[in-house]
Amino acid sequence: MPITLSTQGLRRAAAAGATVTLSFALMACGAGFDAQTSQPYQPAEGTNVDSGGIAVRNLLVLASEDGKGELHGVIVNKGTTDDTLATLDAAAADAPATPEAEEPATITVGNDRPMTLAAGSTLTLPPPTGQPFTVTGGKPGEMVKVTITFAKAAPITVSIPVLTLDHYSPTPRDDAESHG
Repeated sequence: MPITLSTQGLRRAAAAGATVTLSFALMACGAGFDAQTSQPYQPAEGTNVDSGGIAVRNLLVLASEDGKGELHGVIVNKGTTDDTLATLDAAAADAPATPEAEEPATITVGNDRPMTLAAGSTLTLPPPTGQPFTVTGGKPGEMVKVTITFAKAAPITVSIPVLTLDHYSPTPRDDAESHG
């Protein structure tokens, strides 16, 4: 005896099939290498960058309005061999767009010295003992291009933000327009 479905049963079967098909289609939207949940998320203000087994995390400059500041961040040696932080060099992140524009600031790094990065260890900047790496010329709200050279790992060049000493982006100037 053949099985027959009533019109109502046929509609229910079609709705169930459409629901299953739609659910598979929606699941596919969030899958794959480009899914939002597969993308890196950095909740910190600083910049993260890697070079081989060396990971630099939350690198930034905290500076006063006159452009005198300190380099902050963490350098992690995830490798199995020791390395050395050899030198730090800094420059303005963006050159002027036109010849009439202001010249980029001269950025200098002070207290630059080699520091050991033992395998599996972490180096905090500024270091808990000794002088911090000073950065002169980068003002809050600007970006500074920093090149970090290691004895073994490839050099890293990255743009990092300059924040105010209280870790915030600069407040608007007194002469700025009010949007309130």
